[in-house]
Amino acid sequence: MIIHAKASSFRLSFGTFAAHFVSPKIPMPSQFRINKIVEIGDTLHRSGCAPYKLEKYTQFYAKKHGVDVMIQATPTAINYQFPDDNNAVILKRLKPASINLSLLANTIIRINQPSSEPVPEPVGYSKFVTALANMGIPPAYLMLVGSTLEAVGFSALLGLMVWVCQQFLHSRRAIAVEFISALLTGIFVAFLASTGLPIPVWALCIASIVLFVPGLSIANALECLAFNDLVSGTSLLGQSALTLIKLFVGIIMGLNIGEAIWGQAVSIDYTNAVPMWMHISGLVLISVSIGVMFNARPKDILLGLPVAVLGMWGPFYLGFDSGWVVGTWVTTVLITLYGTWIAKKMELTGSIYIVQGIIILVPGSRVLVSASQSVFEQSILPIPSIGLSALFMFSAIVAGQITAYSIYSPKVER
Repeated sequence: MIIHAKASSFRLSFGTFAAHFVSPKIPMPSQFRINKIVEIGDTLHRSGCAPYKLEKYTQFYAKKHGVDVMIQATPTAINYQFPDDNNAVILKRLKPASINLSLLANTIIRINQPSSEPVPEPVGYSKFVTALANMGIPPAYLMLVGSTLEAVGFSALLGLMVWVCQQFLHSRRAIAVEFISALLTGIFVAFLASTGLPIPVWALCIASIVLFVPGLSIANALECLAFNDLVSGTSLLGQSALTLIKLFVGIIMGLNIGEAIWGQAVSIDYTNAVPMWMHISGLVLISVSIGVMFNARPKDILLGLPVAVLGMWGPFYLGFDSGWVVGTWVTTVLITLYGTWIAKKMELTGSIYIVQGIIILVPGSRVLVSASQSVFEQSILPIPSIGLSALFMFSAIVAGQITAYSIYSPKVER
């Protein structure tokens, strides 16, 4: 009974002491400060923060409290070493994270305003809103690139089907969600094409699974390589390549199965029957839908609309007669500077806003399109050498980010 009382007393005094660790004059208890630093790093990983930025933000948080820590982060593991605490080492094996912009915002707020409380988990959007976002992305994509109105309408149903696949294929079955979604999409599109509907087969397939196309991951991988994070960069490239293979093989198998059941799937050439008002609406729709999918806060979605506009039309109008590659570079510079500036005003990280513009710029779908051109010698969009153009665009995006960060970047990211 006496031992229990002493233990309770110790816990109370420890909690009281820990609650005041935010003052720079009061050092954190050894184990407690280690736990808080590890919590920040793990939460940044869960929010989808780039590995090299995770290292810098976590070290910045530790330095604010006089703690020396060495961190090595990869997409699937984080290694913490504390030289001042008997070289304590914590190695954590983690699952590849998805982007959660609200959690990232909460974590950055906690880094800037330390507290003994854990980082608050954001309230996500309801399943109904998430389903609507999944249904909105495919038609919005077709509205932007141009297609037939029939394809735009059926793409919403395909988006709902992909969302249902995500609900069933989770946990250990999540590794198959891209392949199964692409397979079912191919079968359904083959059925639609066999009925004589005027639809571009491959464009509709890509629009339906464009959410899975790892264009943003490829851009992040090249960014990591550009900032000398070779391990993370090559890991992300390998992960992206595997995802592309699953999507491409799934679509091919689905179309073949569908044609075996319903007959030849007749595809039409590229046709743009989308009026201008739908083109503009598509940009707003895809921006809001992506914000919901990335669990961004409503005000962050609103602040991200200007970068979405830049991402869509910048490459065409900001090249100044020098071509779309220069336009993409200039656009990326402006997107990155805008995101960094807004983040400074909001005391957050620029990634929350930059990602919403870069994902419009990123030609992830072009990688899949170029693969289909190589196999079927069929043009989906009226762009010559679309595979090479994707490489140029990725390179221009990375060059733009490097240029912007060399002009201005927060101290924590230097």
